[in-house]
Amino acid sequence: MIPANLNIEIDEKAIKQHIEKRLDEVINETLVLVDVKGLAKRLSMSERFIEEEFLHDPRVRQFEVRKSKKRWFWYQQSIEAITEIINEW
Repeated sequence: MIPANLNIEIDEKAIKQHIEKRLDEVINETLVLVDVKGLAKRLSMSERFIEEEFLHDPRVRQFEVRKSKKRWFWYQQSIEAITEIINEW
């Protein structure tokens, strides 16, 4: 009988990245509204930059929802409009 040795190496960093990527995909599929802070996090851009470059554009502004002083944006439509704007750069 041949002795069997089995060594398993786990790349924790790769597993963490895979889990984070999958979570982002699931969140993106289910997210309905997003605020400026949420956009900043998702786009890896500052809130100020997003305000200046995207939120004053009529293609994004049309997806704004207001309640009192709070603003949200329809997520999927806003991301599509922002993508269109970025493609024009």
